[in-house]
Amino acid sequence: MNQLSNVVLVRSAQSIRAADRLPANSGRASRIHALIDAFGLGEHLRIIEPRSLSNDELAMFHSEDFIRCLLATDSSCSSDDDDSDSDQSQKDKLAKFGLVHDCALFDGVEDHVRYAAGGTVAAADALVRSQAQIAIHWEGGRHHCQRNKAAGFCYVNDVVLGIIELQKRFSRVLYIDLDLHHGDGVQDAFIYSNRVMTVSLHHYDRGFYPNTGGKVDEGRGRGKAYSINVPLQRGTSDSTFIRMFSEATHCVLNTFDPSAVVVQCGSDGLAGDPHKVFNLTTEAFAHCIKSVISWRRPVMLLGGGGYNIPDCARCWTRLTGIACGKDIAATAHIPDHAFLNEYAPGFDMLVDAMLVEDENTQSCIQEIRSALSQIHTAD
Repeated sequence: MNQLSNVVLVRSAQSIRAADRLPANSGRASRIHALIDAFGLGEHLRIIEPRSLSNDELAMFHSEDFIRCLLATDSSCSSDDDDSDSDQSQKDKLAKFGLVHDCALFDGVEDHVRYAAGGTVAAADALVRSQAQIAIHWEGGRHHCQRNKAAGFCYVNDVVLGIIELQKRFSRVLYIDLDLHHGDGVQDAFIYSNRVMTVSLHHYDRGFYPNTGGKVDEGRGRGKAYSINVPLQRGTSDSTFIRMFSEATHCVLNTFDPSAVVVQCGSDGLAGDPHKVFNLTTEAFAHCIKSVISWRRPVMLLGGGGYNIPDCARCWTRLTGIACGKDIAATAHIPDHAFLNEYAPGFDMLVDAMLVEDENTQSCIQEIRSALSQIHTAD
């Protein structure tokens, strides 16, 4: 398999427009793909178009009631009562399915859901059919959504749907989550499974969304030791993140031996992200993805969080380049393109770390190491 056919990028004009309408990431998809194109990376990969998933396909994970309410008109998502309390009944039903506050319905939500899920399933299908060794879908990675409830800007859990597709061929799927936030929706979907191992490196603290992922092993039943978490503190640096990623994945490779790998590459841990919790640069993400590719398993790369749009575009464009064997130096100048002015003042690929303390003490790190080693020994 040559380099061009080795990597596929899932996108279309329709899917980019649909992703751009997500309020939490408005306009992000256009900027990501514009930068990928500006660096000429399209010459080193194949582009495949996602399709819009049907309700039946979404129901491979999500409940029919949730799908019906999520994709219905306002009147269809209300109760059957025609009395004066119908407005309150509708609000209660929306709240039941999490379609309020950070996941309020918006114009275009149906296209967003169908294409976000369809793109990830298309990426998984390319791996299942041996059409690629690496499949990329930056509009995916919506890891918080539950079977019956939207959450954390995530209206569909495309990750779970993609893993279900991968299981048509691959007996053991490893899911790695690099997002600042715990990958709770994916963990919960497979918490009883020993065919899918989830590994999430994230910030954990009281009151920090989604308030889960504090225990190193959260698996249940047959899934005991298959839901692994690496809870990290504020100021996490590249060196700490890389070290803990290496130790967690070393444990996993020895005990699980995955036949395919999915990586959620949420970039909200970058130093310039509005959350200002982790202190990462693109070097941390680059190291992780280079490591995963070196394992020589089929790999799916997905997006996720990331609210400093220029930095997110820098990060995912660099990871696209790495997948193609064309890593882009941090000192590289941003090529001229429609959104060039948004990369001022440096107009380069650099994402600087801040002068903040890495609060991961040696005792914290040792505690995680000890828990990981016990999982390794037990398995």
